[in-house]
Amino acid sequence: MFIKLKKYIPKNLKEFIKKSFKIIPNENSKDNLSRSLSNNFHYPNFCLKASNDLKIFKNFRRNYNYQLILEHLSYKDGEKYLEEIRNNYQFLIKNFDIFRLNDSVGNPESFEYDGIGIFSPTTLRYIKVLGDLINHFNNLNDLRICEIGVGYGGQCRIINSYFKPSKYTLVDIKPALMLAQTYLDNFVIRSTLEYKTMNELEYTNYDLLISNYAFTELARDVQDLYLNKVILNSKMGYITYNDINPEFYKSYKKEELLAIIPNSFIIEEKPLTHKNNCIIIWK
Repeated sequence: MFIKLKKYIPKNLKEFIKKSFKIIPNENSKDNLSRSLSNNFHYPNFCLKASNDLKIFKNFRRNYNYQLILEHLSYKDGEKYLEEIRNNYQFLIKNFDIFRLNDSVGNPESFEYDGIGIFSPTTLRYIKVLGDLINHFNNLNDLRICEIGVGYGGQCRIINSYFKPSKYTLVDIKPALMLAQTYLDNFVIRSTLEYKTMNELEYTNYDLLISNYAFTELARDVQDLYLNKVILNSKMGYITYNDINPEFYKSYKKEELLAIIPNSFIIEEKPLTHKNNCIIIWK
């Protein structure tokens, strides 16, 4: 659920967000319906259509409204993620043919990369995140994992193609969960999957919490809900932090999250996708 680089996105990212997502910078406005940057009406409506219509689903990763939120990475973005993998997670390259199956569904924009063949840049990002998770948390087998903001389930599938978590809970808005389930049903997933909206999510202990460009794009009241339900109850965590929200969201800043989440610390986001981004980890 995550806005980064696309040729039609202007340099002034916050202005783009306000226009494209119809965010009204007034917390008392009757039109202030969205508490998340991805909940912009066009995106959930398309997710709903794609999950129920096979013709749309076959090419959903190329749809304009979908690419405003996901699947908007460029060839050069993919090169940067591949460089990180080669420099730090060389051991993952032997599994590239298995990882590449992510791109067999949804017809993403893909490119030929030297030495590895054709990949979508988004899948290369998911592989790089897997490398980070292994680096910081080692073996993910038998863990209870919760992911907040799951897109179409691509990160879940990459993790499950390498490890066997005991349970993987995907948390998002209902239309996105429907699309993720439609996507993941095309693969053999080795852990038990749960699909939950924020209000369906129970106060639960997890071994690992993951959220990439999602938790930090929520309004503070929604963030509080997630903090109390799962984040503060998770033994370990990996949150890609970005700071692009409108002021009236009052979203937590990274310094505040570090003070709230025990044993948390910051590492650099590599490659850096926005000047204020970082990764918050605890273990």
